[in-house]
Amino acid sequence: MTRKKLWESNVLVGAATVHDGQFLLLRRSGTETFLPDLWGIPAGKTHWGEDPSAACIRELHEETGLQGQIADLVGYSTFMSKRGDVELSNVQLNFLVYVQHNDVKLDPASHSEFRWIPLDDRDNDLLDPFTRDIMISALQYYEISAGRVAHG
Repeated sequence: MTRKKLWESNVLVGAATVHDGQFLLLRRSGTETFLPDLWGIPAGKTHWGEDPSAACIRELHEETGLQGQIADLVGYSTFMSKRGDVELSNVQLNFLVYVQHNDVKLDPASHSEFRWIPLDDRDNDLLDPFTRDIMISALQYYEISAGRVAHG
């Protein structure tokens, strides 16, 4: 007798993407099964054996066409979701990622629009609490790294 799988765990990565002090938000497509039309950061699952920082850069490129550079791990998020009848326990590692260009090219199957907002705009209406927490962590690391650069 085969036992039905009741739950799985996922390791995901999120790219808290910054260009010239602007923070990238993507709006999920209305056809997405998980959180359709929600604004968030580029994110996705790691592949088996894949380094999380490499997965973050890959996901950023797949979802936006942007090439990025990891600055730091800024924290992690946990959340529950469901795929079919299987409960998922998710851990998302969030990285601060710098990009040289802001010319986003979305895949319309997964995202419908994007916005660059000021990194310190915590009260922006597009932010849900989950994404706001990630943005605040990114801002803290961004300010620390800017201080390192300014002070040599």
